Amino acid sequence: MKNLILFSLCYILFTFSNPLQSQTLNFEKNKEGIWLKENGNPRFFYRMTTKSKGGEYPRANYIHPLYSLDGEPLTEDFPEDHYHHRGIFWTWHQLYVDGIRVADPWLCEGISWEVKSTNTNINDGKAILEAHVYWEIPQLENQAVLKEKVLISYERLEENVYALSFDIDLQALVDNLEIGGSEDAKGYGGFSPRIDLPENIRFSDINGNVMPQNLAVQAGPWINLSGDFSPKTNGITIMGEPEKLPSFQGWILRSAKSMQNMAFPGRKPIKIPKGKNLNIRNRILVHKNLTSKEIEKYYQQFSNKK
Repeated sequence: MKNLILFSLCYILFTFSNPLQSQTLNFEKNKEGIWLKENGNPRFFYRMTTKSKGGEYPRANYIHPLYSLDGEPLTEDFPEDHYHHRGIFWTWHQLYVDGIRVADPWLCEGISWEVKSTNTNINDGKAILEAHVYWEIPQLENQAVLKEKVLISYERLEENVYALSFDIDLQALVDNLEIGGSEDAKGYGGFSPRIDLPENIRFSDINGNVMPQNLAVQAGPWINLSGDFSPKTNGITIMGEPEKLPSFQGWILRSAKSMQNMAFPGRKPIKIPKGKNLNIRNRILVHKNLTSKEIEKYYQQFSNKK
């Protein structure tokens, strides 16, 4: 009897000292997209169907909202300064087929993202959403020119840290397909979180403070955004694999009214050969009070995972 009481007390103490033990994750799908909820609270929404603003800037296949540790929205959709920005998105200005410009996916012009299928799975504290998306071009009689497979996984790493990871495969379905960034010196394109930034926003990498510039900044493989995002969230870290990106330009960082971007391939388009895959991996940490050493530890786990 004493052993049973002791076991019960230990179990209760362990459960309360380790809130991850009582974590409940579930996906909820509706006609517009898929919610992930943790203990009944929303964590993110993946948009499957097309959304527009009065018929303009139609888009799908992105994350919004993404929520803070205490349930406040962190991302923006259709912001007045850049209506084409949308939550967490990944795309480019230039899309060519056979040397002809067929769309500007960044501005949501001349393209539709058709989410053909989705699958969800929850296992061992990790929630994974898989989507198969076709990039269709009205100019080409709605032909699909690119197939995208995206895996979005959520994992609570600590009580005050969660990770949202992205594994994106782009496969050309036609010959002579090219993608490119903005056609200026900035060269932005690729993985781009549009975050609602506080006035006291600061940027840093493993070596210390990073100052945003008009053009791309050279920094490490992760950038931490620190500031008062919400009462329980003062850090958002964006991670990637710059050494694996073709023609990586650097980080486009903005302290107000814009997105943050790991820019590639720049203003000069690159080809994705038919049947070949271009793989992009990124991770976002939402946290409170992580040090640079702790962020680097999580980056090493992320970069060595594949």
